[in-house]
Amino acid sequence: MSRVRVDIASIVLIGWLVAACGANPVASPSASSRSAASASPAPPSDAVAESPHPSSSGATDAAAGRLADLDYLVERLKVIHPNPFLDEGEAAFLERVANIREDVASMTDAGFLVAVMDLMGHRERDGHSGAWAMAQQNSLLHAWPIWLWDFPDGLRVVAARDPYGDLVGARLTMVGGASVEDAKATVESLVPRDNASSLRGNLPIYLTLPEVVGELGLVRPGDPALTFELLDGTTREVTPEPLPMDQFRDWIFGEYGGRYPEALPPDADGPLYQRHHDQAFWSEAVKKPAGFYVGYNEVRRTSGAQAIDVLAAAVTSAAAAEPARPIVIDLRNNGGGDNNTYSALRRAVEAVVRANPGGVRLITGRATFSAAGNFVTDLLVGPEKAGIRLVGEAPGGGLDIYGDVKVVTLPASKIVVLISARYHERAPGDPRLALTPDVAVEVSWADYAAGHDPVLAAALKP
Repeated sequence: MSRVRVDIASIVLIGWLVAACGANPVASPSASSRSAASASPAPPSDAVAESPHPSSSGATDAAAGRLADLDYLVERLKVIHPNPFLDEGEAAFLERVANIREDVASMTDAGFLVAVMDLMGHRERDGHSGAWAMAQQNSLLHAWPIWLWDFPDGLRVVAARDPYGDLVGARLTMVGGASVEDAKATVESLVPRDNASSLRGNLPIYLTLPEVVGELGLVRPGDPALTFELLDGTTREVTPEPLPMDQFRDWIFGEYGGRYPEALPPDADGPLYQRHHDQAFWSEAVKKPAGFYVGYNEVRRTSGAQAIDVLAAAVTSAAAAEPARPIVIDLRNNGGGDNNTYSALRRAVEAVVRANPGGVRLITGRATFSAAGNFVTDLLVGPEKAGIRLVGEAPGGGLDIYGDVKVVTLPASKIVVLISARYHERAPGDPRLALTPDVAVEVSWADYAAGHDPVLAAALKP
């Protein structure tokens, strides 16, 4: 495929979930990545939705339908994925399938969904594949209208739909009867990820899914759903009214745009990383301390009327005009795009570094995924890697990753599963799941509440 991006919302799923890295195929399985957020209503040209085969048995009962769904999922996984069972191996994967098959007759619909999530979750380097929560359709899954972000001091609410707006800033302390740490450990296996950084970004929403936390025994009848410590130190128990997933998507994307859940909410008056989320890329001179800032939010050829070549030329000009002023490229909000489009910017960065080693700083985070991860990897395993400083969190996108998803709907249950169709090998022979920042720093709750950005401050230091 020529594009990295597959906007799932566009295919009635959701844009932040998917992308197809458009690199040239390599000798090993081919290449991929995922998309940045967008809620465009038109189907993307590069997404491929699999049409389910009708059940050959014609069975109408739920157990028979689930058995047929499992057979169909295994068949499609083998056909679509270049390495369908990854490091686990086919025997171990099929043993897990067999365990589900034994229990299908006693499962609820939600229980079967959780089982499929678990079957397709926790696949390292394959953060595009999975039964993504926000990809589910109809009323198969609900979500409490609360946006959680994992700060260094815990999971805090950064946005909430009325009447829960007064929870913003509150720290989650319990999910049902379980501590937050126990709840995170319980849902972790359901969550798609390339590495620990993307897991950290993707996990919080799974704690806000009533069917999931109920099936896993975290929230039992009569339990308050969520317990928070408020900013004044008091405790509050809430059981919000859940929204069907399509309504949840309408709320979160309609009000905040398309970079949920890994990126923090946009704020036109906030720090630079919270501004201009509607633009694929933009730039601005920073005065104190001096620097040239590039907000690289989506890997695309154009941002409005500006082409990526124009941005690359601006980087070159800024570096030539003031060599002592660092070039900072911020990819914290960049979930992917078309990795055939960034070559001009990559060449500009490498030219700046050759002329001024240490003159370029890349900021990454848990939302830096797919084609954005490709961009960072290409630079940091490339010939000028020693002259580039990586600041922030480890990118959520791995060095070598699977992607270019196809969307598969299981015939009976209607569970939506994303399956990677290609492989991107950007760092042959490098076993790392993630790049380690040269300067590790992240935004704390106090920073966020005060509108401070310690990550950019660290990137601008000499």
